[in-house]
Amino acid sequence: AVCSKMPAPFPSSKNYAYTYGSEAFEDLTENEARSEVPSVAVAELKGHDEGPIHIVRFTADGKYCVTGGNDRTVRLWNPTRIDPAHTSHFRETSSTFTSARQNDKQQQQPSNQSKKLPPALPIQKYAEGHVHPIHALTVNSSSTVLLSASDKTLLATDLVTAQTKQKWWGHYGRIDHVACLGGNNEGSVASAGEDIYASASYDATVRLWDARSRSKEPLMILEDAKDAVTCVSSGNSALGDAQIITSSVDGKIRTYDLRKAQLQTEDLVHPITSFTFSNDASCIAASCLDGIIRLWDCTINNHSRKRVFQKMHSFHKSGNYKLECAFTSQDKYLVSGSECGAVVVYPVSDGNDAKNVNMMTTTTLARHNGPVCSVATCPKKNRPWLLVSASYDGSAMVWASKNEADHCLEV
Repeated sequence: AVCSKMPAPFPSSKNYAYTYGSEAFEDLTENEARSEVPSVAVAELKGHDEGPIHIVRFTADGKYCVTGGNDRTVRLWNPTRIDPAHTSHFRETSSTFTSARQNDKQQQQPSNQSKKLPPALPIQKYAEGHVHPIHALTVNSSSTVLLSASDKTLLATDLVTAQTKQKWWGHYGRIDHVACLGGNNEGSVASAGEDIYASASYDATVRLWDARSRSKEPLMILEDAKDAVTCVSSGNSALGDAQIITSSVDGKIRTYDLRKAQLQTEDLVHPITSFTFSNDASCIAASCLDGIIRLWDCTINNHSRKRVFQKMHSFHKSGNYKLECAFTSQDKYLVSGSECGAVVVYPVSDGNDAKNVNMMTTTTLARHNGPVCSVATCPKKNRPWLLVSASYDGSAMVWASKNEADHCLEV
C-alpha cells in the first residue's frame, strides 16, 4: 500500500557510485559507456493534470507508450518524437543543449537538473469510463486494446478510437495490476490469447475475464493469496504450459499450471510489490519491500525451482511504496524505481558469475523529485537504451543512453 507521508530524501551520496542529472558524468566505466545503458534524460511526457503519474507502459512494438495518472486519464505518447508545437523552440535551444553537455563534461559535473526538456509528442487521451485515478494499465500485443483499471472496475478501450469496448467488475478492493494473457497451448485458458484478461486486486484475488463473451462473470477466480495481489503475468510458454504467475504482499509468488491443475508456491518471506520476467524468460526479478530485488532462475522445472542468484540493493530505496522493475530488451540490465526519486539501472549477472558482477557499475538517474514507482523499458531488441519513468511528482521522463541522446529524437 502507498504510504501517505513522503519518503526521506536521497540517501547519503556515498551509497551511490554515480548520480546523474539530465546528463551523464564523463568518467564512465567501460560497462556504463556501453550504448544500451540509459543515462540521459532527453524528453518529458507533459499533459497530465496536476498529481502523480502512477504507471507507464510501452506498446509491444516499442514505438509508443501509455501513462496513467491521478487526473483519471490515460495518455498515449510517441516518446522519441518532439511535440511539433514546441519544435521551433527545441531547434533554437538545441545548440545550447549541446554546448551545455560539452561544458559539463569538461567540468566533470552533472548538468543543471532544472534545465528544460523538450516535450514528447502526445497522441491520444483516454478519459471515458475512468472515474478514479489510474493505477493499472497495459496494451495488448497487437496494440489495438488498452486495458486499464478504474478502482474496482476493469475497462477495455479501443486504442485507436478511444471508445470503451467492455467493462467488468466484481473485485472488492482496488485493482492494482492488469495483464493480457496469451499463449499457444491448445485446450488451455492461455490458448485464447489476447482475449483473456487478468486483474489483480487488493482483495487478495486474481480474476480472469473473457473478452469474447458478453458475460460479466469471471472465467476463474484465483484466491490463494493471503494479502493484496500486486502483479500477475502469463507464465513461461517455453516450458510448457498454461501458466499464470502472481505475486502478493504475503511474500509469495504463486505459479498456477492450469493444464495440470497444480499450484507451486515460492516464499520470498518479504512482501513483494512487483515482479518481471527477463525477455528470454530464463529468470524472474521480484521487487520486495525490504529494499532488495531478488533474481532467480525460473528454468528449473521442479517443485523447488527457486534459486536466487543475484540480489540488488543499496542503490534504490523501498519500504512504503509499490516499486516496479524491468529488464532492458537485451537482459543486460534491470531498471528499478526508488522512493527517493531516483531511477536505478543495475547490471545483471548471467546466473553463474553473480559474485563477479561489479555493482559499482550501477547507474543512478536523478531527475524526479518524488517517488518513482513505475518504469518501462523499450521491448525492441535494437533499443535497449530507451527507458521511460513515471513519478509521484507528476512528471514522466524519457531516458536514452549517452551515445543515443543527441540523435534519438525526431524533430
